[in-house]
Amino acid sequence: MTILLVVFVSFLNAQNLNINSLEKEIIKYNREGKHTLSQKKLSDLLFSGNLTKEEEANVLFFMASTYRGVSDYAMCIDYLNKSAAIAKDLSKDNVLRMKLDYEYAFVYFDNKEYQKSKKMMDNIAARHYSTIIPEDHAYILMQEGYLFLMNKDYSNAEKKYNEALQIIKSENSCNLPIVYVKLMELYHFKKQIQKVESLYAESVKISKSCGILKYETYAASEMEKIYKENNLLGKAYSVGIRVDSLRKLEDLDNRVSEMHIIDKKYLEKKESLEDESVFWEQICAVLIAVILLLIIAYSFFKSRNLKIEKMKMKEEIEQIKEDLNSYSQKTNLGVKFESTKSSILNSDQLTERQKELVQLMAEGFSNKEIADKLFITESTVKYHIKNIYSILNLKDRKDLFKKISNI
Repeated sequence: MTILLVVFVSFLNAQNLNINSLEKEIIKYNREGKHTLSQKKLSDLLFSGNLTKEEEANVLFFMASTYRGVSDYAMCIDYLNKSAAIAKDLSKDNVLRMKLDYEYAFVYFDNKEYQKSKKMMDNIAARHYSTIIPEDHAYILMQEGYLFLMNKDYSNAEKKYNEALQIIKSENSCNLPIVYVKLMELYHFKKQIQKVESLYAESVKISKSCGILKYETYAASEMEKIYKENNLLGKAYSVGIRVDSLRKLEDLDNRVSEMHIIDKKYLEKKESLEDESVFWEQICAVLIAVILLLIIAYSFFKSRNLKIEKMKMKEEIEQIKEDLNSYSQKTNLGVKFESTKSSILNSDQLTERQKELVQLMAEGFSNKEIADKLFITESTVKYHIKNIYSILNLKDRKDLFKKISNI
């Protein structure tokens, strides 16, 4: 019954999670710099314990991308590993498995682990994903372009960046600053500062329009670095002030610290519940073991008592036959009884068993107590009492007490 109740409650509490809707909400929060809101929502879902394995893997993935959004690459990789551990049991064509490959490529790249990122990118190219997400493909193109840039292959770098630019324009113009900053870096190496400044101005405009502080900070930081490297210190100072102001608004360090505190709190809460769950599982196991032992003991004693009762019944049937014979003879004599207790107990009209019953009745024992003392059934006691009443011309036990009291 308890198990059925637990299953029923779990059914009522089921999340019925809409993964696509959740992903859009998390992306929106993260772009607005509300990473702690994303983390809290995702932590609540994980803590609920009402997710399917696929839902749990997706929620862990969204948590990873949230940490990448605040440049906490260690936590991002940790959550990616947790998600991947579950996703490996999902079907090979599951979209999440593809997303994980891309996210690994991105986080390794952002963390400047270019060899690991290149390995993931080669893996992605070899798999020829049919369900490729256009923006993810654009980011891979930008990473390929950056690797060309590092090797001073500016032509192929620009080609990759422009391919990415066309995809982002058609998918989500709010993400254009990401490509523009990459192009700013390229044109800086090509000594085309005017193009760099033009792209920076466009990046700031789009970032403000879309309300994405992170992109504006990203573009300003790159512009400051480029001005310094080109010895344009006045402009670098001016942009640098803007960068400091943006970073204060972004408050990234405090946000990461707050996220770690929240993550630790949820982890401790989860561990506490797991310990409690283990405790109650142990209690339930002990209770089940006790119940089983009680059932076994009950069955054993019941079986033994049935055998004893059968033996008693055989003996009592023989006794009843004797009593019936004695009763038949004594009622024909028409003997009048004395009204004292001693005369009743010494009377030849009662059998020894009946005298025993009269003695116990006189001492105030109940039918059940008499049955236990004489090792007979209660029904047999009632049978004997009925015969005693008939022999002594009594109506009931009250009448017997009156007769006995007249000693």
